[in-house]
Amino acid sequence: VASSLLPNDHWESNYDISLRLSFMMASAANSSCKYDDAEIILQRILKEARCTKDKLPSYLLLSQIFQAQGKVVDAYGTCSSILTQLGETIPDSVDPEVVGAMI
Repeated sequence: VASSLLPNDHWESNYDISLRLSFMMASAANSSCKYDDAEIILQRILKEARCTKDKLPSYLLLSQIFQAQGKVVDAYGTCSSILTQLGETIPDSVDPEVVGAMI
């Protein structure tokens, strides 16, 4: 309901409030097991957020939602995506030698 009080261009005119309010709404939806609603809100945040730092909490919550729903592949894809954006290399497969070399 609070988001309905914001102007139509709220992501441009009230970026910080839009970001915080949207994340709180997604968190509340997640806490109520309304995963589809939370995912829609988080996808909007990921679309509108101006920098990676602003996207990180949404990526984390989105991966947790996928995990809670048993969508392990989606959770992995979400984590891999953000790690790649942060400059990390994600191997296609992992064996004990690769893990040893990474540590």
